[in-house]
Amino acid sequence: MSTDLAERRAHEQSKYVELAGRAGSRYGASNHGRSAIGIVKRWKPRFVVDFGCGRNDFIADLRRHGIDGVGVDFAFPEADIKKPMHDTGLVEGVADVVTSFDALEHLLIEDVVPVLNEMRRVARPRAWFCFSICTRPSRITVNGENLHPTVRPLSWWVDVIGRVGAVNATRAGGGTAGRYITGRFK
Repeated sequence: MSTDLAERRAHEQSKYVELAGRAGSRYGASNHGRSAIGIVKRWKPRFVVDFGCGRNDFIADLRRHGIDGVGVDFAFPEADIKKPMHDTGLVEGVADVVTSFDALEHLLIEDVVPVLNEMRRVARPRAWFCFSICTRPSRITVNGENLHPTVRPLSWWVDVIGRVGAVNATRAGGGTAGRYITGRFK
């Protein structure tokens, strides 16, 4: 890894650590996956890994439904695993379902494929995935910098996700359920 990429990763991480540490901040507690709980439950997973979990509300909700899992995030103390998404330290093939809600667009473009590869690595063969990805700049900035360094159209995301899995839906539930990209890892 180049020093430049390491420095850029550290810079990005510093923005989220600052947001997480602000007194009274609710950043990272939006639970963009709340509407996907029914989707995930239909897949009957034993174990779910949520990448970019923020304050880990999605995994907490799944636990209330009797589904075990862990949340991975490098900035929030509520995460079960406090590491970057490209290097979780999880064992290979542990997850029946991998989720990521409003997190992939927060990656540097150089980290998108490594993160998707890490997701596939921690997933069991043919495990399900469910993602929501914002395709516009963030309304929140830190020191004047946008929080979405990888703003791309939905078709770009479907194409890059297609390198690690078969996408079977780009909108599940409609309306208030939000936009989810679902499928299975190869």
